[in-house]
Amino acid sequence: MSGDGSAPRRVHRTISQLSLPRPNEGRLSIIVEDGDVPPVSQVPSKSQRRPFSRIFFPASPPRHSFESPPPRYSPWDVPGPKGEKLTVLRNNINNNRHIAGRGGWKRLVLLVLVVIAVIIALAVGLTIGLRKSNSTSAVPFSSTPTSSPSSDPSGPFPIGSYSLNTFLDSVSTNCTSNSATWRCYPYATYADSPSLALATFNWIISPSENGLTISSTDNPFAINFADVPLTMTDNGTENERYFFSVPNNKVVIPSTSITTDNSMASCQYNNTQLQASLFTHTASSYPPNSSVSTGSSTVDSFRPWPFAVQVSQSIGGGVDVPACFEVTNGTLGAPVTNGLVAQPSQDFCSCVYKNYDA
Repeated sequence: MSGDGSAPRRVHRTISQLSLPRPNEGRLSIIVEDGDVPPVSQVPSKSQRRPFSRIFFPASPPRHSFESPPPRYSPWDVPGPKGEKLTVLRNNINNNRHIAGRGGWKRLVLLVLVVIAVIIALAVGLTIGLRKSNSTSAVPFSSTPTSSPSSDPSGPFPIGSYSLNTFLDSVSTNCTSNSATWRCYPYATYADSPSLALATFNWIISPSENGLTISSTDNPFAINFADVPLTMTDNGTENERYFFSVPNNKVVIPSTSITTDNSMASCQYNNTQLQASLFTHTASSYPPNSSVSTGSSTVDSFRPWPFAVQVSQSIGGGVDVPACFEVTNGTLGAPVTNGLVAQPSQDFCSCVYKNYDA
């Protein structure tokens, strides 16, 4: 309101009377009805250092190929806990004097290839070896004594079937009061006839869970045993040998009649001790050649034992040593005691066989 009481007047200004920016300045015109004109905000000018691509392609992201390549990335440079370990490993490799030198990396690669080749060779070798082992173990050894050559076991020495070619070296009859009641096959000693004294034992040596065992086959000695353990004695010396001892019942047909009516008799020596030593170094010397022939033949599948051998049967005197009986139609009859007197236990009867000079 004015001082003279008249009504206030609105002040109207035309757009042309306002100081507005020109259209060519890139701004829109402001329409003002009344009141004061708001101040025009100052828009900063565009930077002259903008990337070249932003000038012509303002809506596109920056393309590094136009300006500069992206930063190089390497797992060796990864920061943090894992990156630190890789960095240390890289520095250790680069600082190694064997690798840092000329051709070091080539030597390293060659070494890796050699190690891989060795691992492959070992794997192939073990596979083939296990297959052979499985195929071998599929054929079990036979330790049952038999006269059939087809079932003989085979394997590294001394496993196998052997003919122990020996001669009867000595005979002792001290355990009996009648020497006719103790006899030793083949009933002739070496002193009597070297050729007639030949006695052959065909035995089989087999493997077992606890070592080696030995078994007999059919023989004229009537000596039968099976799966008797073999023991190595004097190991590592010239007298090294496999040894076994087993009780056996020896049956003897007296060389002369011991009955009152001249009937046949049979004498039994129970618990006669059979002992044998199979040497592994001592040389044998008998038989001198293969032309020696006796009633005891060698089976072809039994190869000769290549070293010295000693076999013996022995028993001390005592009651019922021997125990003799009459024989009627192959059956034992009445006991025979006429002329038989028990001898001291320290007096022995024995048959000793060997294949070497001593």
